[in-house]
Amino acid sequence: MKKIVLTVAAILALIALGLLVTRSESPPSLPTQASPTRVASERLSTYAPSTPNGLTPPSLLYLTENRLYQQRPDGTTLMIASLGDEGDIMSAIKLKDAVFVLHKKGLQRVELEGGKTEMVVWFDSMPLYGELIGTSNDSVVLYSIALDSGCSSTGIGSMLGLYQIDNHASRLFFANVESYIQLVGLSADEESVYGFPKGCAPGFGELWLISTDKGEITSKLIISEATNKEASEGRNVALSPDAHFLAFGTLVQAENSFRYKLNIYDLEDSTIESHELPNPPSHIWDGLLWSPNNQRLYFLLNSGLPYDDPVNSYGLWSLDIETGIFSQVTSLRDAHMHLGSISSDGQWILLQPETSPSLIYVHLPTGEQVAINLPPGVGTVR
Repeated sequence: MKKIVLTVAAILALIALGLLVTRSESPPSLPTQASPTRVASERLSTYAPSTPNGLTPPSLLYLTENRLYQQRPDGTTLMIASLGDEGDIMSAIKLKDAVFVLHKKGLQRVELEGGKTEMVVWFDSMPLYGELIGTSNDSVVLYSIALDSGCSSTGIGSMLGLYQIDNHASRLFFANVESYIQLVGLSADEESVYGFPKGCAPGFGELWLISTDKGEITSKLIISEATNKEASEGRNVALSPDAHFLAFGTLVQAENSFRYKLNIYDLEDSTIESHELPNPPSHIWDGLLWSPNNQRLYFLLNSGLPYDDPVNSYGLWSLDIETGIFSQVTSLRDAHMHLGSISSDGQWILLQPETSPSLIYVHLPTGEQVAINLPPGVGTVR
C-alpha cells in the first residue's frame, strides 16, 4: 500500500478546514429570555437575616438600574429580570406569581419564575405620572395615568385601565379631561372601581364609583361637606381588602386650632365613624395600610399638623376596627418614614426612610425591627 506523506502546511490546512466545518454545522445562537441570576449579596446589600429573637422577614423585591431583584432572607440576592428600555418606572406591584411594572411607555408583566418579561399594555402617549392598584383576589391590575389636558384648571387629565391576569386581557375603561383620578380600589361586586378627582390641593370631597363595563360614573359618594371646619385629606385614603370600609383622614377646625381625625366609612350602610388620634395634636404621615383580614389599619403617627416643621415621630400605630382602640406597634426615630407594603400573612410591614437607602421590616405582633441596607435609588415593589 502506498504511503501518503503530508507536509506540515497540509496538516494545518486540514485542521483549519475541520474547524470551519464544525462551526458551520453548529446552530446559530439565538437571543433568550434573561434567566434569574444569583449574585453576591455583599455587592448589593447588607441584609440582617433575622430579629434578635430569630424572626425572619419575607423576601424583598426591589428595582434598581432597570432590573428586578429579589433579596432573600438568607442574604442572597437574585436578579430576576432586566426590564429593558420602556421608559421611566412609575409604579410596581406584585400579584400572584408576577410583578407588574408601570413604565412611561406601558404596563409590563414580569414572571418571578424564569424572569420572562412581556409588555401587556402600550400607551399612545407618555403620561406625566401614574400608579398601580391591586385587587383583593389578585386577579386584576388597575392603573391610572395622568395626561396633559387643556380642559383642566390643573392642566392634567387622566385615563383608567385594567389588566386581567388570568386571561391576559386589558382595556381602558374611563377618561377624564378635567382632573386626575386617584384610584382607591375595586368594589365588592368587582364591577366598578372607587376613585376620587384630585386637583392642586391634596383634599377631596367626594368618592366616585366608576363602572368598568359602562365606562361611566354610576355614583358619587359625599365624603365631606368641604366646609371651612372640616377638610378631607387626599394623601391618606385606603380601601379595605374586602371593599367594605374606606379609611381617610380629615382636619377639623376647633376654635382656634385644628385636630386630625381618622374616619372609617362603611360603604354598605353609608355611615362614618370618626376617631381622634392619640397624642394630640398629631397627624397621620404618608398613607394607610389595611391588614389582609380587614381587622386593623396601620399608619405612621407624627406630632403636630401635616404641614408643621419640624415634627417628631410617635412611631407605627394601628387601629382595631371592631373596638376602635389605638395601639403603638413600634417606636421610630425618623419622622419622615414612608409606608411601603404589608406582607400577605399580615405579619410584617415594610418602611422606607426618606433620606436613607435603608429599609426597615417591622414584625407587627412583636414590634421588632429588621434593617436592610440597599443601594441608593432603589424602588420597592408593593
